Amino acid sequence: MIKNFRLLKLIAIIAGLVSVLFKSEDAVAQDTLRVQQPYLFFPYPMQNKWQVSLGFTLTGMPEDVTEEVQVKAPVFDVHAIRRISKSMYLDGRIQTQFIQSYFSAGLRWIPIVGDRISLSVGDDIAWWYGKLNAASFRTNASGWQNTPNASLGYQFNDKVLMTLKGEALLNLKYSTTIAKEIVQTQGFDFSGVAGSIILEQPLGKKSHIITGFRGQYSNFFWQTWPLFETFDRRIFYPEFIVGFVL
Repeated sequence: MIKNFRLLKLIAIIAGLVSVLFKSEDAVAQDTLRVQQPYLFFPYPMQNKWQVSLGFTLTGMPEDVTEEVQVKAPVFDVHAIRRISKSMYLDGRIQTQFIQSYFSAGLRWIPIVGDRISLSVGDDIAWWYGKLNAASFRTNASGWQNTPNASLGYQFNDKVLMTLKGEALLNLKYSTTIAKEIVQTQGFDFSGVAGSIILEQPLGKKSHIITGFRGQYSNFFWQTWPLFETFDRRIFYPEFIVGFVL
């Protein structure tokens, strides 16, 4: 009798959990109609199958890294997301300065959607590569990175979407070769953290613009590899983001 009671109690708990999951999925499906404009960063269930933006990022390089050489070239930025379910989508990004490029891909899951506030968690795997001819030697560098992340979104009105995003920066592997000889290698390292604030809103009647700021506090930044840093300490890198939704 006691065993039967415990079994019935367990079945009731499982049924309750399943009911909650289905209700949350229904809430996500209903809420997808509240945000009518396209977006790339905002943590919200996607309406379109694909969404793409083109733009650029510009990072201020600290003098501790560049010394007398200031690198101010913008990075061309292509960002795309693809829906794979009601509450999950793929996120891919390509950033390039032609002599060096950064490719990332990851998953985003949206567990919470409210009237104005939404939340997503995700994880990205990235590979970067650079090449440079210096002093008659061909220099190459490449590395793998992992960035677990979480985003909090707030919808001000029907037109302005704000996203706060936090990232943990993990270097999985890094190597540099000069004249086909490996001169530097590095394994797993927790390099730092990053935080972003992103605004997405209409620009005119048919266009939409993305503007944002990202602060990275890290002991490594892929764009600075040609400077061959000789110290190991975390530095703040400010990054400005501009994109146009296609």
